[in-house]
Amino acid sequence: MWAALHASWSSVRAAWPLLLGTGLACGGGIPLESVPGDPIAFVRQEAAKGRLGLDVFREGLQLRAFEERGREHKVRLRTSLSLLEVPSGEIRSVPDATEGSLPLDWSADGYRLLIGRMTYAGGPIQLYTWNRLTGVYNRLSGAPSGGSAALGVGPIRLAGVGRVLQEDGSTRWGVVLRTDGAKNLPLVGGVGGIDPDIAPDGRTVVFARPHDALSLREPVLWIASLGDGEPRSIGRGSHPRFSRDGHWIVFTRTRAGNADVWRMRADGTRKRPITTSSYDEEFPSVSRDGRYVVYASARGLQEESQLFMTRVADGEEIQLTQSGQNGRPIW
Repeated sequence: MWAALHASWSSVRAAWPLLLGTGLACGGGIPLESVPGDPIAFVRQEAAKGRLGLDVFREGLQLRAFEERGREHKVRLRTSLSLLEVPSGEIRSVPDATEGSLPLDWSADGYRLLIGRMTYAGGPIQLYTWNRLTGVYNRLSGAPSGGSAALGVGPIRLAGVGRVLQEDGSTRWGVVLRTDGAKNLPLVGGVGGIDPDIAPDGRTVVFARPHDALSLREPVLWIASLGDGEPRSIGRGSHPRFSRDGHWIVFTRTRAGNADVWRMRADGTRKRPITTSSYDEEFPSVSRDGRYVVYASARGLQEESQLFMTRVADGEEIQLTQSGQNGRPIW
């Protein structure tokens, strides 16, 4: 009953606002002029382009290669890589981005977007950076090719997912680091890890480790710093992202049957939820000033994935997109 009432209220609330630009809802209790102007990169699949089902869309957004009968499994997406500026509501496509290009991270200065391009012939995922000022693409040759990745400002320049050689000669997916020396080094204790993110100090990495491809148990979050040996477990969760000041981490955690957005200190203490809805929230990302979190959530009768934003201080939420399938936001 509560879920039905919540869905009804969400529909009413979404219908109230005056639409700005290309689909941003008016902020209600959040003055949009106070929201940072840094663009949110996300994946947009417009209804007019041949609608993708939610399950297929979600599977493609994971962008992680996993072993299935000894081969890689990838989903082709009819999508566009887009940018949303919250204060104005403007949504525009990233020029020359190919279908299936997914945003992975922004550089510390906010100018370079790390992009993963899927190869439909079964080859490795290719990593590029796109400069939003010059429009130039730069391929990161020799980078880890497992999909999820993050940019850093030395000594760790890049954290990604790649093949890690085992003692028996086999390989497994794991977290791989590119350091100042431009070498790809497996993270000690990072085998099985996905979705890495780099702290602003350039020395610390947080990542998730699923139990296995078929497990229904929630992944576990781990944190590791250069020179500290084995990673340390900091609790259940997935999709971890550091705040820009490095003081806290945002992530998703399943509670009462659905995934909410949580935050914790960078050392894993003082965990608390940011969202408490009866829906799943996915792929959280923090604004540059640390005051807002953007995420994707499928709600309403259509079960379309839309972008939402919550103010961390008081939990005030607004809906940012209105139609189609939209996901994997990176702020």
